Amino acid sequence: MVVSAAAPPGKQPPAKKAAPAKAKPRVKLSKPKGPKGKADSAPSAPIATSMGAGAQLMLLPTNLPVCVVDNGGWTVKYGLVPHQPEIGSAKNGEAKHSDGTATASSSGDNTHHMSSMLNATARPPHQLTVLAGDEITMRMKNLGQLTWNYPLERGMITDGEAQLRVWARVLEVMGVVPAPAMGGRMGGGGGFLASMAAARRGKQGVDANAGKPQPTHSSNNCALLLLEPPFVPSAISEGVDCMLFRELGMARVARMLAPCMAAYHYLSFCISSAASGGEWTNDDTKCCCVVDSGYSFTHVVPTFRGEASMDAIRRLNVGGKVLTNLLKEAVTYRQWNMMSEYHLVNDAKEQLCFVSDQFDQEMRKSRATRKGMRWFDREYLLPDFATTFRGSVRLPEPLQRKREMEEMEAMRKEMEKTNEEKERRELEEEAKELANMQAEGIDDEKEEEKAETTAKGRQRKKAPKASKSKKAKTKKRKRDNQSKAAEGEEDAEQSGNDSDEETDQQRMQRLKAMREQERKRREQESLERQALAMSVERFAIPEVLFRPSDIGLDCGGIAEAIVESINACDPILRAAMYHNVLLVGGNAKIPGFKERVEAELRSLAPSNYEVRVYMPEDPASYAWEGARKFSSRPGFQERFSVDRLSWESLKKAGKDQQEIWGKRMHATIAEVIK
Repeated sequence: MVVSAAAPPGKQPPAKKAAPAKAKPRVKLSKPKGPKGKADSAPSAPIATSMGAGAQLMLLPTNLPVCVVDNGGWTVKYGLVPHQPEIGSAKNGEAKHSDGTATASSSGDNTHHMSSMLNATARPPHQLTVLAGDEITMRMKNLGQLTWNYPLERGMITDGEAQLRVWARVLEVMGVVPAPAMGGRMGGGGGFLASMAAARRGKQGVDANAGKPQPTHSSNNCALLLLEPPFVPSAISEGVDCMLFRELGMARVARMLAPCMAAYHYLSFCISSAASGGEWTNDDTKCCCVVDSGYSFTHVVPTFRGEASMDAIRRLNVGGKVLTNLLKEAVTYRQWNMMSEYHLVNDAKEQLCFVSDQFDQEMRKSRATRKGMRWFDREYLLPDFATTFRGSVRLPEPLQRKREMEEMEAMRKEMEKTNEEKERRELEEEAKELANMQAEGIDDEKEEEKAETTAKGRQRKKAPKASKSKKAKTKKRKRDNQSKAAEGEEDAEQSGNDSDEETDQQRMQRLKAMREQERKRREQESLERQALAMSVERFAIPEVLFRPSDIGLDCGGIAEAIVESINACDPILRAAMYHNVLLVGGNAKIPGFKERVEAELRSLAPSNYEVRVYMPEDPASYAWEGARKFSSRPGFQERFSVDRLSWESLKKAGKDQQEIWGKRMHATIAEVIK
């Protein structure tokens, strides 16, 4: 009964004929054709081993320009790295790095420089237009009116369509035209998005940042190096592969951990610093403990020779997004409603927040000091979006008056000191003149005595002449006195007319006038613009990075995560890990972050270990710079990337993401750093 109901006897023969028809396309797909249309005898996994040398050069070129993309939660960092020649073929117009890579000189192509844009899409009010990446900041001034869509949540891609739009815009800015593969689809609209980007791109690319035309590349002739965080789920990883290969049509794709690229950059820096005699010494341990504190998370990744120790990685679910949301709620509760002004609050956080090394003491002092008079009190002036489009920082009025009074007092003391010094010099000069006059008076008395002795016999005969000589002397003295008085008046007039020599009274009057003018300007500015008063929030918000329990998270801070991660490593490597701690990510740019991490780590680490913390000049782009150096090494594309045909064959062979990317992302980096 069951058999007859499921498959009637009359319909069984057609079912047998349909079976070979379904199996036939599978056989064709498992045997990719070569350039002459002949089927290969074995599946290509990888294709480079199953094809001839000529076919490999035609289908799998290894000298493609590389699009390096660091896909962060807040911004995406990108840049196009042209193909570099071999190490021994660096010409005069190129410079060799300490790690052996050759880079074009500054006078040549500058496409390998990093740029960044927002990793988000936005829709203006009452419009159907969707802006992606730098289009948002170029076309819109008031970002609070937009409807935002962020493709990443907690560091993972959750919105493939939004991420595809941003990546298409990144390729467009770099001068790469997406060429979607036939039959590719991602959510039903990926091919449409890539085609729209290609049509908008045209035949000639224009750099949105520099405004200079760039040569246009096709994605079929470009490789892409994507930096991603550790422990990406396989479902998300497979979706990313589909977007890159099928929707964007990349010829080759390489995927690396961002902390590993930062560690590679750090080890290269240590080698070059030791060779050039720099301050940062190289301990030749090839160890680096990377602390990546970004927008969505904080990862602690110990690495040895560029390879991450996966069992020792620790994650802290606190990043820049949590800090901005906390500041937004605090400002909304105390002052203005800023719940819809995320970007304004984020800008205020970046300009004003800092990490305090004495948090408890500062909080106690703030309770005993009047608001507006604390040394850390500031005001964030909101933009009016008519003349200003970004907020600015100023001192509160009470603190400003206090600062002005302190400056006036310091100036008064300085003037008193200069006056005392001037009076002392004048007294010394008068004493010298008096001593000279006394010496001249003694000489005059001696001459007069001699004149009296010689003229005793002739006094009566020359009395009239003597009277005349006395009158001449008195007249001469009067003339000398008058000339001296005239010279003194001229000097006084000249000193009075000289603008460089300002009297104390004139200086005080000028300062009072400037102070009054500044007060009027501030009053007018305060009437026209609104301001957010920022006090203890400046250092209480970043304190969450070191005390997550303040917001209810049952976990330790950054210093505790570093210690726990290093203790999970091999005991032989622990001392070297403490000696090479690297801080990267956007949160590392907060003032005082490095000093606080170093102080807390020193208190938690064993006393016989030396703690050394390094923070580069730009922590946000440090991983991208390492990826740029790594992608320009000879043999990078052959050893670390996967071409489109190989990826398709591996997926059809049933390989999972770990089998495809595991060895390329982790183990092979150790072969490069020797």
